[in-house]
Amino acid sequence: MTNTASTSRRQFLQSTAAVVAAPYIVPASALGRGQAPPPSDRISLGIIGVNGMGRSNLGNCAKYPDVEVTAVCDVWDKRVDAALAAYPSARGYRDYRELLARDDLDGVIIASPPHWHTLMAIHAVEAGKDIYLQKPMTLYPDETLAVRNAVRRHGRICQVGTQMHASANYRRVVERIRSGALGPIGVVRTMNVLNQGPQGIGTAPRQPAPAGLDWNQWLGPGPDMPYNSLLADNSYNHCSFFDYTGGWTPGMAPHIVDLPVWALGLGVPSVTTC
Repeated sequence: MTNTASTSRRQFLQSTAAVVAAPYIVPASALGRGQAPPPSDRISLGIIGVNGMGRSNLGNCAKYPDVEVTAVCDVWDKRVDAALAAYPSARGYRDYRELLARDDLDGVIIASPPHWHTLMAIHAVEAGKDIYLQKPMTLYPDETLAVRNAVRRHGRICQVGTQMHASANYRRVVERIRSGALGPIGVVRTMNVLNQGPQGIGTAPRQPAPAGLDWNQWLGPGPDMPYNSLLADNSYNHCSFFDYTGGWTPGMAPHIVDLPVWALGLGVPSVTTC
């Protein structure tokens, strides 16, 4: 095992070809606690998509003293401006390709709407960036394979942002099951019941896109449609628009299905039905 006393976070990221599941103990000095980390040990971080989960992910990373938020990107000016107000040393972008063209970025958070994930992830690893990719990873199995292949081809790190997987509650369940306290597990059933109310999320009025929002860029590889304020608003609403998210199955199933697959080491399913 590598001597952790002499391993920096940057060296760890550079030497790791995949997400490490086992705990990796990093000394406080490598995390910059008690002293300012030298520039060579700082992680330069960019983000694509700074609404909701993107802001949360960015905040969780930026609290470490050896992480420097360098670049933020969104197709909506007001969201870029809000991010820059929080991280004034960063530079703002409207086009994610301009962000990826920077050679000083170590990693990129991809928190765009799901229909953009595949292209952005592939372009990011092609540009030599490690990525934290919000779930759902992609919308189609072929897209998932394309991202996986690109990550391997370019020797980058990709972690999919299934936050519940990292929670203490989920880990305790896994430990309980693996302890044998429940005996042999023969059948597991998971379910998701979500009631958005009798009217759903409502109906948006027909209106032009607001100033400062590049709606064509928001749509990107998705189907063309007029501006819809509900769709543009947040990730909770996204799942009501199947063409851009795949609905609530990729929206919530990664959390719910993850637990038994993880606890029992089930691996990839051999058969799925809809």
